Amino acid sequence: MPDSTSHLPVYILDDEQALTRSFLLTLKSFGFADVRTFHDGREILDHFSEQESGVLLLDLSMPGMPGEEVLGRVRECSPLVQVVVVTGINEADTAVRCIQAGAFDYLVKPVEPDRLVTTVRRAMSHASVLEQNSRLRRKLLTGDLDQPDVFRRIITQDPRMRAIFSYVEVVAPLSAPVLVTGETGTGKDLLAAALHEASGRKGRFIGLNAAGLDDNVFADTLFGHVKGAFTDAREARKGLVEQAEGGSLFLDEIGDLTPASQVKLLKLIQDRVYYPLGSDTPKTCTARIIAATNRDLKAAQKHGQFREDLLYRINTYHIHLPPLRERKGDIPFLTEFFLAEAGSELNVNREPLSPRVAELLASYGFPGNIRELRSLVFAAMAEGGMAILGKRVADLTGIGLAGPVARQRNPDRRSASWQYPDPLPTLEQAGDMLVEQALRTTNGNQSKAAAILGITRQALNKRVKKAR
Repeated sequence: MPDSTSHLPVYILDDEQALTRSFLLTLKSFGFADVRTFHDGREILDHFSEQESGVLLLDLSMPGMPGEEVLGRVRECSPLVQVVVVTGINEADTAVRCIQAGAFDYLVKPVEPDRLVTTVRRAMSHASVLEQNSRLRRKLLTGDLDQPDVFRRIITQDPRMRAIFSYVEVVAPLSAPVLVTGETGTGKDLLAAALHEASGRKGRFIGLNAAGLDDNVFADTLFGHVKGAFTDAREARKGLVEQAEGGSLFLDEIGDLTPASQVKLLKLIQDRVYYPLGSDTPKTCTARIIAATNRDLKAAQKHGQFREDLLYRINTYHIHLPPLRERKGDIPFLTEFFLAEAGSELNVNREPLSPRVAELLASYGFPGNIRELRSLVFAAMAEGGMAILGKRVADLTGIGLAGPVARQRNPDRRSASWQYPDPLPTLEQAGDMLVEQALRTTNGNQSKAAAILGITRQALNKRVKKAR
């Protein structure tokens, strides 16, 4: 089966044209699409740069520039290129010198095709890892994204998220599976879609939530069926694998797959072929697999709930999304975004986020993460606006609603949470009432009560002592 795992080039440097053509045809037949031939060491050195990567098949015995000199120059100017020496010199001393000089491997002519392909694949895998690490280091150092627009739906200014975006851009062009983990509501589906868009794949992005699917439904949904495959199969139907041809297949809630479905997915990833239900004709899977889960798959594997071999297969590249409580700086931006979105969708006047509500939001743990924040904002806007949002979050945090938000009077809103006594109290009496309420709300915690009231703990303590 052709090898489609690498996007890096293979360079062949040998003065024997018949041999270079033989190597070229062999590698092409095994799926190495980018194979380039050279017959002069000086020519290939002019071609290489510091960022060049791939695999170089290098002959030692050449006119002009000796192979060992080429090896040293390549390792110096293009450290990401993996050099495989292919020579007729069968001497241990020469082999040792080449390995010490940085050669990845040393092959003696004649080289069997299988040995050649196996060695190039190993070298290519190593070169690919080095290239990814190099690209990631450059991105993290500069902080620049090549395709910032693909992340437009993910609202963030968090440095950890920016680092994740850089990593996504590094692994996006590759074909190996990606596992996205994170708590419910952290945006795993949005990141998977961004990964697909950054990859430049021509096919579609197709998603499937695997939670609750039994084995038969999972197989039919994924692989499709031919006419007559079962009683109700009156027409043939394409599965999601075929619909995602040349694109990305996103499998959400992967941790909930049944054991039988896990076996089917493992074979799909491992063999890259599948059979529609009722068919004996195999089809090739060209979709990139992106899996997501909120479960701890390593723990599930230890308890016999998830296959160890499947975990290794889907975890080639791992991206973990932090929960919203670890991205507190993003909460105001997300809230403002959802306020604008809710105002537009619900056709209501948008209110600015008040400082007090922003403070309450920052103090809440958001177990449902971004999805929970969005639901809170939309529900509050539908029922009354900022006063409702503040009250809801105050109830969730247990801190209570006080300060500027509580003092806002709006006679047009039934939801106003502040009731003014009649007759009105004096300012001194109102201050005592606020202190008492703040202490009740925080179960006597003066630090929290002072934060609610917007004063220092020392000022609150003086007021309490004075009241006594």
